[in-house]
Amino acid sequence: MNKITSTWAVVVSVIILLAIKIYNPVPLQTLQLKTFDLYQKFGNNYQSKSLVLLDISDEALKKQGQWPWKRDLLGRTIINAYKNGAALVFLNVVFVHKDRLGGDEMFLKMITKYPVILTETKDAKNLTSIERKALGVGNVEVPIDVDGTIRKLPLDKSVPSVIMKVIKFPIPKQDNIWIDFRHQIPRVDYTDKDWSSMKGKIVFIGTTFKGSTFVLTPNGLKNTHEIMALSTETLLSGKFITRPDWMPIAEWATLIIALGFFLIVLPRVGLMWSALCLVGFYFDLAIASGYMWQKHMILTDWSSIAFIGTIIWTHLIYNNFARENRLKLQIKKQFEHYLEPKMVKKLQQNPDLLKLGGETKELTFLFCDIRGFTPLSEKYQSNPADLTKVINKFLTPMTNIIMKNGGTIDKYMGDCIMAFWNAPIDTPNHKELAVKSALEMIDKLKELNDSNGFGDSNKINIGIGINTGKCIVGNMGSEQRFDYSVIGDPVNLASRLEGVSKNYDATLVVGEDTADGIDFIPLARPNGFKFKKLDTVKVKGKSNKIIIYTIERENGLGNN
Repeated sequence: MNKITSTWAVVVSVIILLAIKIYNPVPLQTLQLKTFDLYQKFGNNYQSKSLVLLDISDEALKKQGQWPWKRDLLGRTIINAYKNGAALVFLNVVFVHKDRLGGDEMFLKMITKYPVILTETKDAKNLTSIERKALGVGNVEVPIDVDGTIRKLPLDKSVPSVIMKVIKFPIPKQDNIWIDFRHQIPRVDYTDKDWSSMKGKIVFIGTTFKGSTFVLTPNGLKNTHEIMALSTETLLSGKFITRPDWMPIAEWATLIIALGFFLIVLPRVGLMWSALCLVGFYFDLAIASGYMWQKHMILTDWSSIAFIGTIIWTHLIYNNFARENRLKLQIKKQFEHYLEPKMVKKLQQNPDLLKLGGETKELTFLFCDIRGFTPLSEKYQSNPADLTKVINKFLTPMTNIIMKNGGTIDKYMGDCIMAFWNAPIDTPNHKELAVKSALEMIDKLKELNDSNGFGDSNKINIGIGINTGKCIVGNMGSEQRFDYSVIGDPVNLASRLEGVSKNYDATLVVGEDTADGIDFIPLARPNGFKFKKLDTVKVKGKSNKIIIYTIERENGLGNN
């Protein structure tokens, strides 16, 4: 698997994402809040033993008539709640105007005798006559977060805080509380015959019929009186969801550690390992967050860390994919004319075979040059285009033979071909393949000459030199632009062997380093051959003499 690169792109991404985190746009706020909601979805549910909901449902309207009801009917509802043992009643009904049906007097008498907490319709300085007679009035307004969901309750003048004062229960010294929606409040419908479950409990009366006001909470849509009941139960439990002041600092520290991890580790490992590391990190983060929630009811915002980590990892994948795609296209462009398609595809699948800066490898080199090219070129002096056609008719089949046998075309130098084996793809039998290619080239040339393949009765003779040795081979240049080539003395020697071939009237001359180690193919076998020593010579640029060979085949020497 290729390693992820483009660290600079990751750094830019991190800076942008940190800026987004600091600015904290609405989508990120929403993600954070939704994360907090998950805690309550997976937490334990608690059955309330102190509260009960009395719902005025659609069935209640069918029984008692359309809403709003006469206030004397509301009064009798409160009285019935107390007769069934209610300890305290909250009525979520506003009293802005007088009852045109004349129920105010009875209702005023009722709330004088039976303690009722009402919903505040105006500010405390301008209470209605009914509100002034009540045991207390409280605000039911709850702020809505950016995603339209209710999660917190302001304690000041709220219905739950009024209830706490009435029952003399301590109120936490804080501006607001996170409502614990895991509490389950028992419900009684107005039309139920049995209200005995109200005994000794605080009763919250409100509407649930179609058209009533519903608000969005982490646990779905709920009515106002249920919100007040859940908030009251949260206060009564004495166990509060918290998000301490130090928690954002701890989250930032974790985020910085995570970014260090993403910047240092991820760019240096493969995609699979980076994915496993990322999943492991998220798993540890989930375990830590879950522990803080279960043991201390602390809300941890791991969403930003996960969001940034995922974005960066995705960016890395994209950059790696884009880099690999560019590299594959570059490899194809560089090698498609010099390597067999299968070898090009292999390089595309494993670009690591191409090492920038080169590597030292044992290679086998082949130089093939046309003999007597000058007279041939003079023949076409007046028509160079035809000369080009002749050269192409020669180079094309020779190139095909080399590529078929796994060779790499390094370059064309006029009428000369330079090729090598064992790079970029490792080829253990590179010596044999080079010799095999030379013999096939000789045979192909004879076939072309015999069939007048070059036209105008042209006959082409060649000289081939083959040598083996250690050279530097590789991607010479940069990652953006490279030239795959070789550097080393064995290259020069192969060229000189091709040059001396004409001195021995041999089409093919092979250096001793190539001959050594080749598995000789006996003459008795089809297409068999063996090496024949030509001479021991001193070649320009070499201090020691070397042995040179040609090939002996069943049909004679390896000549044209």
